[in-house]
Amino acid sequence: MEFALGIGVLFALTLLSVLGGTIVSTIGPGGILIVTGLYLLTPLSAAEVAGTSSATFAVGAILGSLVFARSGEIDWRLAGVVSTGAAVGTWLGVQANAYLSRDLYGLLLAAMLAAVGCIIVYREYRDLEPRIELGRERSDLVGFVVIGLLIGVFGGLLGIGGAAVSAPALVLVGVPMLVTIAVTQVIVLATALFTTANYLLLDAVVAPLVFVLTGAYLAGVTIGWWLAHRIEAGRLKLALGVVLVGLAGSLLL
Repeated sequence: MEFALGIGVLFALTLLSVLGGTIVSTIGPGGILIVTGLYLLTPLSAAEVAGTSSATFAVGAILGSLVFARSGEIDWRLAGVVSTGAAVGTWLGVQANAYLSRDLYGLLLAAMLAAVGCIIVYREYRDLEPRIELGRERSDLVGFVVIGLLIGVFGGLLGIGGAAVSAPALVLVGVPMLVTIAVTQVIVLATALFTTANYLLLDAVVAPLVFVLTGAYLAGVTIGWWLAHRIEAGRLKLALGVVLVGLAGSLLL
């Protein structure tokens, strides 16, 4: 496929990748900055946006998983259960993406971000505890599989890697914020790898952009891991919701 973008666009995408990597390791949905940038600043199709962003997230999630594993925050059982559901959901999402125009893709992305963001902001503002708290019993693990399936569908459909859905979903069912961020790295890795593989088969991954964005994204992930251990959890939750709502608005402008 032909690929040519101006220096200004590449610089903007690189900056968004650094910010995205930082946010994904602190409040969860940072990768969506890259998706938003690719959608708004390039002429790529919905499939190319999803495929290119997913390839970037896959590499970043490897680093994110390693640094959180090193610091001991990953609940591996939870991560494995949710990731299994997510891996299955990605295939469904990729198939559905074939029916999206660019405009419809943008609307779905904005709607999903706005809905999740508003829920998080409202619940944090009202200081409400999760209404559903899933534990580690067998019946609760089924619930986590369903959450993973939904994460995978949105990850495959929109190329968001899964963090934008994983972080708020796990927080809302009672998983502590730092554990949520740590587990999300593993979930994003599974989601992004399976999504990228599917889009590679469709020739919808723009390799030059992946190479440009990945280095900046990895630097941001490292910065975010450092910040995640120094910011109060309540502020992280509120910031998560505000970021999602703000990104939704940027897609509709």
